[in-house]
Amino acid sequence: MTREDIIAFLGDHALLRGIPEPELRIAAASIEPVSFEDGRSLLVEGDTGTDCYFIKRGSVQVSSRNLVGKTLLLAELGPGALVGEIGLLRRERRTATVTAIGEVEALRLDRRSFELLAERSPLFHESLLLTVRIRMIHRLLRKASIWSDIPDAELRGLAEITTVLPIKKGDVLVREGDAADRFYMIGAGRVDVRAAGRRKTQLREGDFFGEIGLLSGTPAEATATAAEDGELLVMGKSEFQYILDYYAPVRRQFMEMLRIRAPHLTPRSVGAATPAVVTDPALPRAKERWVDALLWLGGAFVLLTVLAVIARSDWLSFVTLIVGGFVGPVTFVAYIRGHQLLGFSTIRLGLIFLSSAVVAVPLAWYLEHVSLFGADQGDFTRFRAPLTVSVIEEGAKLLVCLALLRTKQMRFLMDAVVFGAAAGMGFAAIESVIYGWSHLGEASSAGMLSVLWIRALLSPFGHGTWTAIAAAGIWIAAARASGAGPGTRLRIRPWSALILLAAVVALHALWDLRFAGGLAKVGLMAAVGGAGIGLLYLLVRAGSREEHQAFAALNPYVQEPVRHVDAVPQASGELRCDGCGTVSPRETRYCARCGRALRAKG
Repeated sequence: MTREDIIAFLGDHALLRGIPEPELRIAAASIEPVSFEDGRSLLVEGDTGTDCYFIKRGSVQVSSRNLVGKTLLLAELGPGALVGEIGLLRRERRTATVTAIGEVEALRLDRRSFELLAERSPLFHESLLLTVRIRMIHRLLRKASIWSDIPDAELRGLAEITTVLPIKKGDVLVREGDAADRFYMIGAGRVDVRAAGRRKTQLREGDFFGEIGLLSGTPAEATATAAEDGELLVMGKSEFQYILDYYAPVRRQFMEMLRIRAPHLTPRSVGAATPAVVTDPALPRAKERWVDALLWLGGAFVLLTVLAVIARSDWLSFVTLIVGGFVGPVTFVAYIRGHQLLGFSTIRLGLIFLSSAVVAVPLAWYLEHVSLFGADQGDFTRFRAPLTVSVIEEGAKLLVCLALLRTKQMRFLMDAVVFGAAAGMGFAAIESVIYGWSHLGEASSAGMLSVLWIRALLSPFGHGTWTAIAAAGIWIAAARASGAGPGTRLRIRPWSALILLAAVVALHALWDLRFAGGLAKVGLMAAVGGAGIGLLYLLVRAGSREEHQAFAALNPYVQEPVRHVDAVPQASGELRCDGCGTVSPRETRYCARCGRALRAKG
């Protein structure tokens, strides 16, 4: 392309008309024609640069990463479009990646040429300011996935009616008790939200506030204060209501957020509704981590068993005892945790497991010793003794489980099931080690190994299952007491909690009941184990359905038609919420436990 061709292109551009030819020649002196192959990047998000590009021939894709690292398509631009001007005007890093679609010819302007054209053409300058404003708001709205169900063309219209409000540290944005008339999204900076009698919550980019009053028609329930300089995207009440009325998926997202942040204000009709389970293939599935635990621990147990039998070493038998005691319980907890979509960290789960082992076992032993001390009180052929043991052991495990949990964070039934399974299996692990140690103390390595193998195989039918069911009963009772309807999607019956707790006590007691005939004992254990696993299966199924419904309501699946993804690898793994510590799948954009925007680390 010759210099005259460049001047002709600039002179014919709609935004540059009226600039004298001498000025165009000065600008064109430093403009360089460049070409890009299909998939090549003109600009890369996060890079610094002093160039921008006029697209002369071909099309480009403008994309950006959202907070969780997913690439979003912002626009596809053709001949005449200008890209890269935002970084030059705002003097900041690139806010998007621009990639060639097919062969592209462009004109590269350095900062000097760009500023010269902006100075010489008021139309160009004003158009740039308007374009930059709309593009920046549009980019922020696209990154905030609460609007992900709105078609992009209409989202651009939403950007035009959204205003940008600069904020300074210490600014009071909303006061508790004020009338709700605006919706706020955080574009940059941090905002502290505090209500009377509650802990301070800090919101960041991608978070929003003000929706509770607009949805419920009540005054603001908290005071919002800028924690640092930044900017907000502000939308009026009428515009916000129009979006909710016009886009049903967006309304469902906000009603789910209301259910999370202010369940007491959620309409009963919304709280009681139980929509059909979303079966979109994009929804996360159960994680098979229990297989890894089984292979590693189970393989180690088998190997140690063989070595212990061959070598007849005391220390090797002791190591086998420890591994054998934990293989079944750890595998069971990993299996149940694998069916939880929105859980807590493994460290927290491990703390419950170990605390139950260290605290619940001695507590239960002491209470059992006191309760069953005396003639015939420890006779397990009568129902009284196993019933007493059942009440004591289940109570001890539940006390440890509840002591380490904050009830407000246990939003889902699966939370109770998983934590209960961890508490129960921590108890079972130490109990197995104690039984094995008693045989080892009698110099019977074969007896110790036999006990460990039997208890490892039977562990799924015992403590973990029982305590998971009992914890679910406690959770249901607590949900019922707090109103149940707005706080959970499950239809909770008044008698459900009592039935579950009574069933656990009965199952545990029957499992411990002894018979003179071995076949009768085996038959009873099979019946008790089957009943417990069946009941646990129903609870896991109901809990998984509840989690998937909450996840799908707040994070609807959106297919992004991005043709070229930049060379930076897509983020992988799970996301951890900065607010409540919930571990969510990579597909999550807002935490379904506390409602905060998630973000990839690093």
